Parts: sequence; structure tokens; C-alpha cells
Amino acid sequence: MAEAQKLTVRPRVVLGKKVGALRRKGVLPGVVFGGAGPSTPVETDMHAFELSYRRWGNTTLLSLAGLDGGEVTALVHDVSRDPVSRQMLHVDFARVSLTEKTHADVPLHFVKESPAVRGLGAVLLHALSEVTVEAFPQDMPRSIDVDLSGLQEIDDAIFVRDLVIDATTLRILNDPEELVRKVPHPRLPAARKARSPRPPVPKPRRAPLRRPRPLRARRPPPAEAPRRPNPRSPRRSRRGTGCPRVRGSAARPHLHKGHHRARSRPHDGTAAHAREIVRPRSRRPVPS
Repeated sequence: MAEAQKLTVRPRVVLGKKVGALRRKGVLPGVVFGGAGPSTPVETDMHAFELSYRRWGNTTLLSLAGLDGGEVTALVHDVSRDPVSRQMLHVDFARVSLTEKTHADVPLHFVKESPAVRGLGAVLLHALSEVTVEAFPQDMPRSIDVDLSGLQEIDDAIFVRDLVIDATTLRILNDPEELVRKVPHPRLPAARKARSPRPPVPKPRRAPLRRPRPLRARRPPPAEAPRRPNPRSPRRSRRGTGCPRVRGSAARPHLHKGHHRARSRPHDGTAAHAREIVRPRSRRPVPS
């Protein structure tokens, strides 16, 4: 019967996302659940618990001191760690009763060396690293030793039924035929089969090369005949003549109210000629 290890814990008041401040102070948050009592948030010293947890594991019976109602017997159910820094984030304690059997995953501890690996150069196949055990909390072992010295030849194996335990206090719940360790046959490189020579592949015949056609010079586009300006159009362009383009009533004096048509004399190419208009005639005769 193993003696319970004592661990000092305190009731935790800080809950939720505020527990990050506790971790920065070196305090590990946790919870105690299961059994007949309600879930209780607790906290403990992170450094002291990590050093002790390396020796205890998940199967060592603990006695939690510092809670209301006296000491509580419990087992470490789970420990959460940061995936990058591996720092402890949270611990779960499961209440257990000393009069009731419980289940736990017990790791396998392999001792000695296999003669087949040392003498024959074989490779050991690892199939199982822990088994599920049913026992009273005080009888739960820290680990189960597995002797590898019995693996002397190729194809020798160790199954769950071959594990040495105290059958009066422990019961393994795994399948007895489940494989734990085995020395398999070494894989030799397969001999290459002689291949018959392949018949030569005839080269494909190339088509005769054709001479490229000579490039023909492109014909220039036909020259367009210059357009002759319409002298009767009052809005025609005056480019090249030195006469600016005239808009409005000055360009079309015959449309201006009270004016007559412009004189129909040849254009002399000046701006004054374009703006020249005839003054309106008085309806009444001017007295002499």
C-alpha cells in the first residue's frame, strides 16, 4: 500500500481569463472535481508542483491540504501545458475514494536489452507504451517494468499477457493479445531482376523542310485627294490663310437683326474683311 503524498493547495478566487496574472506570479491554477463534492477551483505553487510531478506522475495518490473540510485524497487527472514553451498552464485533480477501485493509464518502463538487437542487429518494434489498470487508489503502481532480455531471436514478441504484475491488486483492462514489443524480420533490399534488352526504337522520319515563302512588301494605302474647302460655308477653317475663324453674327451678318448681307466681293484673307459689315440704312431720310 503506497503512502499518499502531501500537496498544499489554496482556494482560488481569480477565475476566467484573469488567471494569466497568477501564472506570471508563479502560481498554477487548478480544479478539484469528481466524487461526492462539487468542483472547487484551487491554486498551488507552480515550481514546487512541477518538481514533484516529475516523480509522481498521474498514478500517485495525493493528499490535498489547505481546503475547507480537511484533506482530500485525489489523483492527477490531467496537466495542460503550453505547446511552445511547455510551461504548465492548468492541473486537474480527481477525487478518489480509498474503498472504491478506479481506472488509470500506467506507463510501461522497459529494462535491460534485447539479445536479438545487440547480437543480430535487429530493430525493435515499439507498439504500446502504457496500459489501463483497475485498482484501488492506494495500490496503483507508478509504472510497470517490462524485461526485454527475453527477446533473443527474430520474431520474438512481448504481449500484454506477458506483463508481470500483482494479480491480487491489479487488473489490466487491455486485450491480452495486444502487442507490446516485437523483433521483426529485417527488410533486405530486393534483388533486381535481369531485364531483357529492349529492341532499338527506330527514329521517326523527319518531314522535308520547306523553303519559307518570300515576304511581299505591303502596298502603301492610296493617297486621298485633298478636300477643297467650300467658300460658301461661313464656318470653314481658316488654317494656313492667316485669318482667324470668326463665329457669331460677325461671321454671318445676314442673320443679324437690322443688318444687310455682307458685301459680295472676293475675300482678301484679312480679319478686317471677315468682320466687315454694311451699316444699316436709316428708314427716314437724313435732312441735308
